[in-house]
Amino acid sequence: MLHPVHSSFQLPATYVALCEFLRDNRDFHDDQVPKWSDVWSDLLLCDGGPLNPLEDADAPVEEDPIELSYRSQPMEIVPFGWEGGDALHYGWAVLAPELDLDDHACVSFAPIDGHAVWLGDDTMQGLENLLVGRVANWTKWGEGGELSPAERSSWAVLCRALELRPLVGSPEITAGARSSRRISPAVPPGWMYEPTADGLGVLAEASAFASDDTIPGDPVTDEDWIEHAREHITAGYPATALVILKDIGGETPAVQAMREAYQALGRTMHVERADAWLRFNP
Repeated sequence: MLHPVHSSFQLPATYVALCEFLRDNRDFHDDQVPKWSDVWSDLLLCDGGPLNPLEDADAPVEEDPIELSYRSQPMEIVPFGWEGGDALHYGWAVLAPELDLDDHACVSFAPIDGHAVWLGDDTMQGLENLLVGRVANWTKWGEGGELSPAERSSWAVLCRALELRPLVGSPEITAGARSSRRISPAVPPGWMYEPTADGLGVLAEASAFASDDTIPGDPVTDEDWIEHAREHITAGYPATALVILKDIGGETPAVQAMREAYQALGRTMHVERADAWLRFNP
């Protein structure tokens, strides 16, 4: 199953299984959650966005991804759900689409924070931790004597169907399915990973990083840094350029240069997302 906006992105099998399960069980209900469309938002904290597991995920979407209207949005986060339709969202950290991985680390991200935090090492763990976060919400704010989400029949049915084993009460996951961890991606042989301020970092072949990042003239302005990044792109080190540009933040000239770095790395999906970002933030 392909992403409705990014046709080169294959949705992970666990998410596809979730879609199939929810669509095949539309008539399921219990006293607390009367229909599966409410399970998606109630148990998994998700709502809105171009991906809705109760709808045909292969149906193309004409509009630009709304998350890219936020200036601080990293291009590498491909959301699969939002909490209550607000700015906090959950998604896959697609660091290097050219690897064509079967699954990806999951993160939560709120533009006000400016950096992503770990949600799971893959989609299954991401869904498990969304469930853990749902119980953390219930514990923190209470819900008028209602059953804990973990005690509802919908919880048990969903977990059994997808073989989810949420560690309820995990100290790593707080309300909103938030954590204090950053992702730690696997680094293939011959590749490098460099952390960045957005919590995602840059993963690329080692040859795409400059071995010596001596900075001539000590750049002091964003314009200086962007020019320095473009020098790296010209020299054949787009990964180093991307590290520099990510640390500048969501400024239009920086994203224009990031688009060039993604292009040099052959990351078509990220180029598409940079183009959408630039349409929102000309």
